[in-house]
Amino acid sequence: MPEVTHSSTTQMSGNALADHILDGSYGFQTSNATVNISDVEHNMYIDGQSIISDGTLVLTTNASKKIIFGVDSTEYLQITTDGALDILSEKLLINGNSGSSNQVLTTDGFGNISWATPITQQNAFGNITISGQDTVQADQAGDSLNLVAGSGITINSNGSTDTITISSSGTGSGGPGFRYINVGSDSVEADNASGAVEFIAGSNVTLNADASNDTITISANTSGELNQNSFKNISTTNQNTVTAGATEDTLRIESEENTSLDNRYKSDRDKVTITTDATNNEVKVTSNVPKTLSLSSKVPIILQAGEGAGVPLRNKFFNVATSDPVSGSGGYVGVSTRSIPVLQSNGTLADILMPAKTDNSTLQLSIVQTNGSEEILDMEVAE
Repeated sequence: MPEVTHSSTTQMSGNALADHILDGSYGFQTSNATVNISDVEHNMYIDGQSIISDGTLVLTTNASKKIIFGVDSTEYLQITTDGALDILSEKLLINGNSGSSNQVLTTDGFGNISWATPITQQNAFGNITISGQDTVQADQAGDSLNLVAGSGITINSNGSTDTITISSSGTGSGGPGFRYINVGSDSVEADNASGAVEFIAGSNVTLNADASNDTITISANTSGELNQNSFKNISTTNQNTVTAGATEDTLRIESEENTSLDNRYKSDRDKVTITTDATNNEVKVTSNVPKTLSLSSKVPIILQAGEGAGVPLRNKFFNVATSDPVSGSGGYVGVSTRSIPVLQSNGTLADILMPAKTDNSTLQLSIVQTNGSEEILDMEVAE
């Protein structure tokens, strides 16, 4: 390898204003190199500041040594033993351009790098929630939300217009509908989207559906009394009003069967018998007031055989003095009252008279019942 000499020790490019062979302002000549290293194929030229090779230039070290680049005895760049390019100066220029504040280094995919201003991050939702369902959460900045078409749903996306179309693929009209149908306290709930409510005709009811007019006609085919006017309330003077509690409620008319002396002839006891005649649709009310308390006037008694009987009342007449004119020019008038004929223990018949009630409305009879208690009966004597 011959040594190449130069006529000037301070000029390497052949120009007095340049001091090394790579000064492109004045052109350079490899013949000005201080050292020329050649092999069979390539040449490398070196002067005090430049290294030129007409082949691939390789810089490498052995024994895991770093390659360091520096200026003015200061290290600014190094290639570490693990192959990393470490910019010790923390400065980077691209064709002499350091870029603007907050710009980033980008590539166009063809090996060309440049400074670029990043796109400002827009507002976005990190979570998508549906009531009663799991929350869909973005796991990373570039995460994707996957829309899955469920039953009866079709999803179509258009990348050119950035649109997503969600359509129903069902055959129904998709119009408004009722999920619940309430009947009284009961509720019918639709089990699915295509669920149907079935109307069933009950007794004496006819259902007719008109699909063309979307109507359902409910008709009652009961004839006769059930469709006629009826009374809801039945009232009696000074008594409680009887009110029907249902559309087919039943009015029950009752009577007491009072055959004993203690009950049958008291004024506050029922004195009627009620019978029903389903054949003729009649209700018969029969009075239980015996003739013993009407025109024939009898006193009720119980015979030894246990049967009820009546002792007729007799008229008893008395002469009462009066100053008014009297038939036959006498000074007395006959006054009538009722008496009870009683056979005494001595065998003679005696008339027992009855006093009048304090209001003079009727006669009263005092009796002693089997339990030893005394009771006064109003005889209600009528002419």
